Amino acid sequence: MRKRFHMIAAAAFALLIVAGGCAKEKPHPQPQPAKKETSETAKTAAPKPKPHAKLFTGTIEAVDEAAGTLTLKGPKGAMDFQVHEKAKDQLDDLKIGDKVIVKHVDEIALAIVKPRTSKSALICEEKKVL
Repeated sequence: MRKRFHMIAAAAFALLIVAGGCAKEKPHPQPQPAKKETSETAKTAAPKPKPHAKLFTGTIEAVDEAAGTLTLKGPKGAMDFQVHEKAKDQLDDLKIGDKVIVKHVDEIALAIVKPRTSKSALICEEKKVL
């Protein structure tokens, strides 16, 4: 029985030596040479998405024609707008307390209209402004 144990131990030891010698370390990957960017392969930045115009409905609290600013109070709270140059001529007809709809991007008012009874009138008025 002892003889068998020594034979199995010797065989296992020999197998470990052979297996350890066969297992090679993986070579480290070779560093890639730096790629030269040409005009064709140069990455271009993705175009920024255009901001979408939103509508804000509210009551006029302040109008400053000289500075081109407008302050409205609506259901979402009070908002200050810097009026775009194309819409500055619309400030002449506005008074404090008037209800208006402002088409804006961020805090820049693109169009200012007084609400009417139908939606089609609002759409027509916006097309005239823009």
